Amino acid sequence: MPQTPDELLSSPPFNIINRAHIIERFGSDKLTLLLEMAAAGDALADSTVFELSKAPVGTQGILDAGIRKGRDSLQSPPDSVGALLEQTETIPQWVDETSIQRGSEAYLSIGSLWLTISLGPGSLAHTYSSPTIAKVLMGTGNLDDRAARRLAETATWEQRALRPGGLIKGSEGYIHTLQVRMLHARVRAGLRKRGWNQAELGMPISQLDMLRTWLDFTYVPFSALEKIGITFDQQEFQDLYHLWQLVAHLLGIEPRFYRQVVDQHSAAQLLALIDASCAEPDENSRALTERMLTALGQLLQPALGLPEDVTVLLMHAFCRRFHGAELADKLGAQENWAANLLPIITDANRYQRQLERSDSAVRQRKIAQTLTSFDKAIAALEGKTTYQSSIDAVASEELPQTA
Repeated sequence: MPQTPDELLSSPPFNIINRAHIIERFGSDKLTLLLEMAAAGDALADSTVFELSKAPVGTQGILDAGIRKGRDSLQSPPDSVGALLEQTETIPQWVDETSIQRGSEAYLSIGSLWLTISLGPGSLAHTYSSPTIAKVLMGTGNLDDRAARRLAETATWEQRALRPGGLIKGSEGYIHTLQVRMLHARVRAGLRKRGWNQAELGMPISQLDMLRTWLDFTYVPFSALEKIGITFDQQEFQDLYHLWQLVAHLLGIEPRFYRQVVDQHSAAQLLALIDASCAEPDENSRALTERMLTALGQLLQPALGLPEDVTVLLMHAFCRRFHGAELADKLGAQENWAANLLPIITDANRYQRQLERSDSAVRQRKIAQTLTSFDKAIAALEGKTTYQSSIDAVASEELPQTA
């Protein structure tokens, strides 16, 4: 990696911008870290895709079998498959199972409706604001005209992974998380074969992209929920981040990038660094955001009991509340009258949260209701998800497509 100031300012990948500002505000070591993250993929998963692409026809299924049944169930697996499964099946020493359990309960106590809203106008809107990530998503074609389906698939993964026991080896959440990881590796390989300009854009789905998206599932939605009355105490934040650190481990994010993020303060510092290096949202960002907000408004219309056009406007209002007017304008989230409903919603959520904190039975009923809603949503999703279909052809040179 570059060492001198001049090298830091002029070295690829060039999607890391505002370098002089980053050095002044965060230090040259942080710029070096950003450049490393932007240039790196997921070595274990990428090696697996490469080795399986050279293996005899019919060998590819060994990866899916290993993910489902464990490394020990395989006889003489390819080296890369064995190394990948050894990493995912090894529980890091820092894992506290009690904290993981509490983190799952804290997540479920939010409720399915508000988890979905924090996912769309919260998490995904911020993810799409990165033009590099938006370019990958539009390049695969998976989020251009299939927004509703991909929303449901993302929610399905999260609903399986974050429930109690969801990340234990062999569980559905563990399996789905590794399938997502291999989808990322397949997209990386496919885009690079199609001439992805790595010097200009960095590695597709780089460590930087994955870490930013990880923050889009932690800091961003937690902050968004607090803006509409769903607050967390210090212990809940610690447990939620501990749970998500285990998710990061399984997704192939390097520990040195996520282990220091243990609460909202440390997460905010890291996200500020990453955001300082990103270009402004572009036309891909706006297209993805608009389609996502529309699809989510249509999806939630029955739950909210409002006319469909009103629920779509409400999703735009949530986006503006969560991210502020400046970023929302850049993403194309419309300012509209539905924002007048937000104070009423916030007061109702604040009252419900106080009730749950004062009565453990109420909290447990909320958790049970969330799990029931998750099960119904999972059962309603027809066919395989993109990441489930992709694992069957993980070594294919064709980019995966959403049904």
